[in-house]
Amino acid sequence: MFTLAFVGDSGVGKTTILAAVIRELTAMGSRVGAVKHSKEFDDPDPRTKDSARMRAAGASRVVLASPTMTAFFWDHAAREPEFEERLALIRDVEIVLVESYAAAGLPVVEVLRAAHATKKPRFAGDPRLCAIVSDYDPPEIPQTISRFSLEDAPSIARWILQLARERS
Repeated sequence: MFTLAFVGDSGVGKTTILAAVIRELTAMGSRVGAVKHSKEFDDPDPRTKDSARMRAAGASRVVLASPTMTAFFWDHAAREPEFEERLALIRDVEIVLVESYAAAGLPVVEVLRAAHATKKPRFAGDPRLCAIVSDYDPPEIPQTISRFSLEDAPSIARWILQLARERS
């Protein structure tokens, strides 16, 4: 399973790009998984639902299952799980695209926007940097690093497939 992280400042369009790339990859026949890392988020399990009541009663892991969807809730207030523990929850895919999980140590695509160019690219000089997706050409990034436009999801998807083949 090939895993690649998309990182960048808040508001640069990481989710927009990832959604477009996922659509392209699935249209090309790839099975794709995704991991979105966040500092925190609202509990998506309403307190009045049976699954939330089971969690409130002490179940640290709850699977909510229907004929068309499965959701997995894992309460872990004591410690944040390692990335690998979370990745192990994803099966039967060829590619996993990860958003905002720089600490996972994965190969990285940095998303940049000129409107946010007051900061230097975070991964300039980092050997994990494989590509940038940007609306400008940051001078800190060597020309040997692949570059894509923010609107070019088809090319990014083809590049990911090639990279996955090379690194498998």
